[in-house]
Amino acid sequence: MSVLEQPFIGGRSEAPLLPLGRYLPLLPAGIIETWLKQTLPAGAWILDPIGAHPQLALEAARAGYRILITSNNPILSFMLEILAAAPPQSEFEAALAALAISKRGEERLERHILSLYQTPCAACGQLVSAQAFIWQNEPLRLVSRIYRCLHCGDEGERPATPLDVEKLNLPGNDALHRARALSRVIGDQSSVTREQVNEALKTYLPRPLYVLTTLINKVETLPLSEERRRLLTALLIQVCDEGNTLWQYPALRPRPRQLTVPAQFRENNLWLALENAVSLWCSASQPVPLSVYPQLPSEPGICLFRGRISELPSLTMQNQPAAVISILPRPNQAFWTLCALWSGWLWGREAVQPLRGALERRRYDWYWMSNAIQRALRELPRQISEGTPFFALASETTPGFLLAAFLGPLVAGFSLKGLALERESELAQFHWQSAQTAPPVRAKSKPKPLLQSALRRYLEERGEPARYLSLFAVALCELMESSLLPRRVVEITPDLLTRLQALLAEVLEDRKLFVRYAAHGQGEESGSWWLSEANQANLPLADRLEKEIVRRLVQHPTTQRSELETSLYPLYPGVLVPSQALITAVLESYAQPISGQPHYWQLRPEDDPARRRADLNNALRSLQQIGEKMGYRVEGKQPVRWLNEKGEPVYLFYLLASSIISPYVFQPQSVPPQRCVLVLPGGRTGLLGYKLRRDPRLNEAYQKGWRLLKFRHLRYLSEYPHLSVGQWEDLLNGDPPQWEDAVQMRMF
Repeated sequence: MSVLEQPFIGGRSEAPLLPLGRYLPLLPAGIIETWLKQTLPAGAWILDPIGAHPQLALEAARAGYRILITSNNPILSFMLEILAAAPPQSEFEAALAALAISKRGEERLERHILSLYQTPCAACGQLVSAQAFIWQNEPLRLVSRIYRCLHCGDEGERPATPLDVEKLNLPGNDALHRARALSRVIGDQSSVTREQVNEALKTYLPRPLYVLTTLINKVETLPLSEERRRLLTALLIQVCDEGNTLWQYPALRPRPRQLTVPAQFRENNLWLALENAVSLWCSASQPVPLSVYPQLPSEPGICLFRGRISELPSLTMQNQPAAVISILPRPNQAFWTLCALWSGWLWGREAVQPLRGALERRRYDWYWMSNAIQRALRELPRQISEGTPFFALASETTPGFLLAAFLGPLVAGFSLKGLALERESELAQFHWQSAQTAPPVRAKSKPKPLLQSALRRYLEERGEPARYLSLFAVALCELMESSLLPRRVVEITPDLLTRLQALLAEVLEDRKLFVRYAAHGQGEESGSWWLSEANQANLPLADRLEKEIVRRLVQHPTTQRSELETSLYPLYPGVLVPSQALITAVLESYAQPISGQPHYWQLRPEDDPARRRADLNNALRSLQQIGEKMGYRVEGKQPVRWLNEKGEPVYLFYLLASSIISPYVFQPQSVPPQRCVLVLPGGRTGLLGYKLRRDPRLNEAYQKGWRLLKFRHLRYLSEYPHLSVGQWEDLLNGDPPQWEDAVQMRMF
């Protein structure tokens, strides 16, 4: 079985909203539970040796499994403990109320902090608390504020005022605040980490830094129970992030990876952020048992080991994992550096020690990542049973990250059994097994012919152009299965990615085999590729998917979205996985949501097969009547041909109930494309427009001049009195497809 025959596992819903969610890997809910229930009996032990996402352990435990998770990041460890405990919202609110009524001098702390964000309403002049201030960077300048006035209702973004600038004069000394913030993280002022900490501190303006130090100091000194102090610390973790300048405005790239201040950013109201953080920590209603290693849970739950997997004592038979499961984090200099900063602020210098490496490194590339994954996994094959499954996820994949996700487990001693990649969401699912056998002998095959053949087979099977990431994944699988990827750490060199991409570029530049459809970007990874000769290609994937979804909608009066996806994914395995957007486009073209039943769909009444057959018969009769009125001889049914007095075809009409136009537009016709007409329901034009946007080959063929005629406009034309040939040409375009009316994709 090829590794690319692996079905994709879909999630039940989008990733839940969690604190610091903009840094965490994207993990749709339900994937972990589905894989575990397909693979292991309930109650089995599993191991997460990387601990990059608290949701993974929580979902596994709630699904009925015992999971040992190692975490070297104090912030993520603390998050997991709080989320597993699932304190009720009332406890967070009580802790926040105790903080709010505490005093700073003679003033309540809440009132004092909110006063720092006061701004005059542009409509009525009353002072209100701004939700955020908007700044421009280089030169640093306050430009506007966002607020909602409770007095007159005025709301939105308004220009900054002199009072807003005056409010920037804060109590105390900013240099002193920064020195204290620095000293909480590192003690040795000559340390090599000092520069990196200062760089991180530069992402905090004076006002949020003052507010944060005030809040943290107050939480430390207030006479609170330990539980309330922990809840306030949890809220402060989110506020520490809300206080930096990495909030681009507008939010074009809401998931920062570098400590780079955007050209324009939000300064958030940190007291409001403190209040809003409560809902993020209360996303779960049921607690999950959690213990700290070496105490092991006897029932489904989580065992947390605070440290690296290499520091974990050898696994005994008692806690031998039946499977390994992890989500690989994409390298994130911003998050890892800020976690070190926040750990020092919240718990002192000792808490920073596990993350000192993040303070000493600025650049994380695929080479570093592949070695980091290998180090995390290298001892496992010798400690766990041979053949133990390892399910690894990687989100927001790039070619470099994908290569690291391949090489890390491979050189650590795991064998890849399956890969599924959904390109549009950039989510990859790796199915590995532990192996204790020696690496296979390298094959003698030359890589270029192998890749040519593999890419040709893939594109023929796909039936439509593919983007670079998909082709790169196919190439990696082919090279790995041919033993042409490194199997030992010493064989991984920093230039490997460059060499692999150069090889792939050489293959794709062969115009006898492949053609490229350019995109707006000019980089080598932009655009899509297709076959120069496509005689053996399948029907386009989008068309096959449309057929399959309609078949299932007809068979099942009500269809649950997740069940539909589960039935579809085995039909399109490996790198053929259809995107959520494409599935949505097909669903919304043929079906409608059932009122009161979220995620359930039913076939639209007008798309009942019997009604559509009647529509097609009526359209056929209308074309026959119109053609005969204008003096043409009408023949055929698919296509319907209008012939002149010489018996020559003048118009060809293809009658469709679907948006599957590829069998017609890709074939040579006996008349120019301008006289080839696709006749279809108006409700199908949105789906067709989406297909044309995603498939440049289909769009190129359609744009040669093909015409589109909706059923409703055909009915109108059939009733038009004394229709002449000239009027027909003018009226044929009277109801053009409104691609902008296409189904609105719910992408986020």
